[in-house]
Amino acid sequence: MKKTLFFVAFLLSAAFVQAQNAEEIVAKHLEATGATNWADVNSVKMEAKISSDAAAGMTILFSSTVVRDKSARMDVSVMGMTQSTAISGDKGWSTNPFMGQNDPEPITPDQIESMKDMLDIDGTFVGYKEKGYTLEYIGTEDVEGTEAIKIKVNKGKKTEYSFFDPATFYEIKQTKVEEVDGQTVEESTLMSNFKKTDKGVVVPFTIQTVGPMGPATISLTGMTFNPAIDQKIFDMPQK
Repeated sequence: MKKTLFFVAFLLSAAFVQAQNAEEIVAKHLEATGATNWADVNSVKMEAKISSDAAAGMTILFSSTVVRDKSARMDVSVMGMTQSTAISGDKGWSTNPFMGQNDPEPITPDQIESMKDMLDIDGTFVGYKEKGYTLEYIGTEDVEGTEAIKIKVNKGKKTEYSFFDPATFYEIKQTKVEEVDGQTVEESTLMSNFKKTDKGVVVPFTIQTVGPMGPATISLTGMTFNPAIDQKIFDMPQK
């Protein structure tokens, strides 16, 4: 009986230490990136260029516009065509001229839910407790030659794994796992070229990702905080 109680106590103690480690690491990350400055941001617009193995030599332009906790829109333009996806509240739509879908069509509830992470301008870790997220220290893992600290973030139906550089506490990799329309989707991104913006927050200006079209590199070319935004750009256009 004593051995059993000792074992249970050991497990609870280990879980507490891991949680403490995770919280300390995230606290250092938030301090290193000036995360408190996100409180002054209600909207943000980003512009970028994308280079993709599937479209070698082509100029691909990307832009995203987000209003905190309300609306988001992404546009990808190449060869004179633009693919758009937007959500506003619990509604969303998309076009995909590359697949012959020129008219806007509603997207599924799962796709809308997946995009809602964009509405959290602060990111996962600012106020994570209030958001109902829990952290778990996993250990370390090699990320492009860096023995990165690995933290698991439980977000209900979604799970994220964040990897932090132990020297800077910047997040250099993120892996998301979620179920969308009955399929488990896993997406990983590598982040680098960190810069401090005029708002005082540090963000990665280079993001590498692997998607349905293969590896792609997103190079941020512009970032505007609190721009004037016409809410109509999030509404589904008439066919």
